[in-house]
Amino acid sequence: MTVFWRFSAFCLVAAAALNHAAALARANQPLEDIMDIAREVATTAAVARGYDDVMVSIRPLDSRLAPALCNEPLQALPANSTRTLGAVSVGVRCNGTKPWTIYVRGTVNAYTDIPVLTESVPRGDIISAADVAIEKIEIRSDFDHIIVDQVDIIGKQAKRALRAGQPLRFSQLMHPILIERGQEVTLVSGLAGVQVRMQGKALASGAAGDRILVANERSGRRLEGIVGRDGTVTIR
Repeated sequence: MTVFWRFSAFCLVAAAALNHAAALARANQPLEDIMDIAREVATTAAVARGYDDVMVSIRPLDSRLAPALCNEPLQALPANSTRTLGAVSVGVRCNGTKPWTIYVRGTVNAYTDIPVLTESVPRGDIISAADVAIEKIEIRSDFDHIIVDQVDIIGKQAKRALRAGQPLRFSQLMHPILIERGQEVTLVSGLAGVQVRMQGKALASGAAGDRILVANERSGRRLEGIVGRDGTVTIR
């Protein structure tokens, strides 16, 4: 009788083990696990880029997906884009005995401190320190081309009308025009430590740092020079 019961118990244990193995083989990876990894990866990437108060919205995966339960830790694939805000896609991979890869889509927004205009500025106006304030605003795209330092705004000229409270981009601003086409200008030329000044006429308008054509007033010769912050043109 004892032998019979031992044998029966062994059979029950073996059957339970087989059933457990079969259940594992049929088990699916919870989709929430995959989405959680994608959310964590997207958040970490945005924080590493310097954004604050990051918010990640993950698009729910199709409930018909049935990836096998991974017997290895899930891994996030390296990002194939430098984008961290806006629409993002995160690949999650299982490298287990039944490998699979699923891409999760989502949207990332963040709040961060950005210099903005306190009032709308008309086209052509010079922006002063009083026109700029630091505000925490929602950012939906990466900092690329967005001005994050007010030093890069103050003293610049608006290329077009600018609205208050909006992030500014470098393409919207320019150095103020110091020299107008047809204006009489001072030409500065230096050689071997000797500086020579002469009068000329600007053949084009220009801001500090711009290269423009000028004409020597005496000879009429056309020369190229760089506009200085003091309004002179240095001949190189």
